[in-house]
Amino acid sequence: MAVTARNSYGGRLPLVRPRYGYQEIADALGKRISSGALRPGSRLPGEEALAAEFGVARGTARAALQAVEAAGLARIVPGRGRFVAGQAEDGSGAAAYERVAAHVRALIKQERRKAGTALPSENELRDQLGVSRNTVRRAYALLVAEGLVVRRQGAGAFVADVKG
Repeated sequence: MAVTARNSYGGRLPLVRPRYGYQEIADALGKRISSGALRPGSRLPGEEALAAEFGVARGTARAALQAVEAAGLARIVPGRGRFVAGQAEDGSGAAAYERVAAHVRALIKQERRKAGTALPSENELRDQLGVSRNTVRRAYALLVAEGLVVRRQGAGAFVADVKG
């Protein structure tokens, strides 16, 4: 015997369990990741897309995505979305500042720039790469923390003297 409820007109409605719960959706995403259908660095479907695909509410889809993140299978890139954990070979899953930092690293390596050589200014990188000035500053801060770049107030960024 099915469990029923009354609708606003007094008729009986069957109470149906949703076909998919958030954990079943999270498991399906996990299988797509482990099978290679979703590769490292690729964007995960958004809440709306998952909700439509599985016929659930956005909140259920959101909970599924959060479960995938909690399992370490995905990461959030602020302002870009959720991506499969790991790095895409082309760097497309990286945050903008990480791509700018990779560009500057390549400049240093490919051109074999010596310690003390000036690097492109914030404005030059901003215009060349189509990113914000703040993104360039964050990239340079990352490179300074790595010991590849030194910044001098009012003078710019320079290749650091890396020993070893």
